[in-house]
Amino acid sequence: MAIPVLVEICVDDLDGVLAAEVGGADRVELCGDLLEGGTTPSLGLIELVLDRVSRIGVQIMVRPRGGDFAYSATELEVMRRDLRAIATLAERSNVAVGVVFGVLTSDRRVDVAAMRLLIDAAGTVPVTFHKAIDASDDVVAAYGVLRGLGVERVLTSGGPGTAAEGAQTLAHLVSISAGGPAVLAGGGVRPANARALVAATGVGEVHLRAQVPAARGDGGLVTDLAIVRSVVEAVGAAHHIDDAAASEVVLALDIGGTSLKGAIVDSSGRTLHTRTEQIVEPGDAALQLVRGLLARLAAEAETANLHVVGVGVVTPGIIDSGVVVYASTLEWSDVPLRAVLSADLSVPVHIGHDVRSAGLAEGLFGASAGLPDSVFVAIGTGVAASIFSGGTSTEGATTSAGELGHIPAIAGGEVCTCGQFGCLEVYMSGAGLARRYLALGGTEPLTAAQISQRLSHDPIAAAVWADGLRALSLGLTSVTLLLDPAAIVLGGGVAQAEDTLITPLRELLADSLAWREPPVVSRSLLGSAGGRVGASVLAFRAAGRGHYVDAWLQAAVLVEPQSHSLQPL
Repeated sequence: MAIPVLVEICVDDLDGVLAAEVGGADRVELCGDLLEGGTTPSLGLIELVLDRVSRIGVQIMVRPRGGDFAYSATELEVMRRDLRAIATLAERSNVAVGVVFGVLTSDRRVDVAAMRLLIDAAGTVPVTFHKAIDASDDVVAAYGVLRGLGVERVLTSGGPGTAAEGAQTLAHLVSISAGGPAVLAGGGVRPANARALVAATGVGEVHLRAQVPAARGDGGLVTDLAIVRSVVEAVGAAHHIDDAAASEVVLALDIGGTSLKGAIVDSSGRTLHTRTEQIVEPGDAALQLVRGLLARLAAEAETANLHVVGVGVVTPGIIDSGVVVYASTLEWSDVPLRAVLSADLSVPVHIGHDVRSAGLAEGLFGASAGLPDSVFVAIGTGVAASIFSGGTSTEGATTSAGELGHIPAIAGGEVCTCGQFGCLEVYMSGAGLARRYLALGGTEPLTAAQISQRLSHDPIAAAVWADGLRALSLGLTSVTLLLDPAAIVLGGGVAQAEDTLITPLRELLADSLAWREPPVVSRSLLGSAGGRVGASVLAFRAAGRGHYVDAWLQAAVLVEPQSHSLQPL
């Protein structure tokens, strides 16, 4: 069975986008003024494209002018505003939307400060660093910097020439890209050489302009459907795996406080099919819901001629050797979950902690990829952390390490539901923020997201949020001094507030650390997919197929199924 290589077509008009979609490409890079190498397209063109496409992903170039990639403060502000506008459009788009930009310093290095400014402006929209990397003084070093910044992919020729000329560098980048960014090969890619390029470098994505002179004879160019189809066909069979591996899948289940999110994941890390169930009743009813959902997924896999080799389940609570010792939201005590599911499904089953597993996924394919010392902090209804030290996950003597939410952050503070006083999650968590807003005089119930949006005109919201930031910064200061992580990655619903959470938190943390630099603080790249990805990693490893996971690419694990039906092999 072939694992198709992703194809991205560079276009500058709606006709080009539609030709790419009809021709089978996976994405387009939407630009203005390709004669200048691509600049930011007009807002009208972006809106029209997003309204008209039905399947293809849209990557939008953000570049204020042609020429070099060192920008003035004014140009960066233009880019920041463009990114915010695009992020707003992306929120209501029916297709995957990304942004493409790159900034270098005058001495041809990645401009880290400018990139952070722009990444913050992009919000949750995935970022590709474009071929500015090929103008840098060291492509491999620049790639490492971009990994630290958390960009999703890098468009590169491996140097200033064509992709074929830079094949050796491309192959090296691919060899170190398991945790991202994905390597998107571009520069002189054509149907005639695409397959050989993929075979020589191992890249999983290619980028090209599939244009020919326009029939109108004015010197303009148009996207050619035949070229699109040819390159898609050329790379479609470029990577092969044996039939046994192609048919092997795992079931991944992320158990939340109110819902179950199940998936069938193949040996390349791609999610083939998903199912979601709402938890109406805790206790045994929730356990039976878990068993039923996994049984349905297993049956669907069998119908599609797929072979389930393992199951990974991640759940809140205290887990010890496959037993859920205690999970308050599920009302589970001493539930032998691994034994029950192994008997049901007759395959190896791994039961993991939800936050710890999301942290594992983030460390393999997300914002902390390649960093052996990192902390992943999930801020949702409560707060918990996943700790990696020297590349090893820390579970603790009672498998309950990472209860960051119950670190006493405020001396003599408000009482927590756990019985302690001044716990971090009393002040900074979804439940804590909502409770304190009402307790301090708020006139209506608000979510954490709603509170974060009222800071400029609601003094109570501003006070509650400031208290939460202070508590979180104090907690992370302790984490930094105790564990010395290279990165702190924030996930969960509350962490989506970039401008009001991540940016001020970085400043508070820097102010709290008098004698050392703070670790990099960033938002999760995997987002809500972290639990699913972590569960699938645990499942393949439990099945003795961890070598599949070693070859996964970030771009593959983030692919969402295109339809709700599972297609048979």
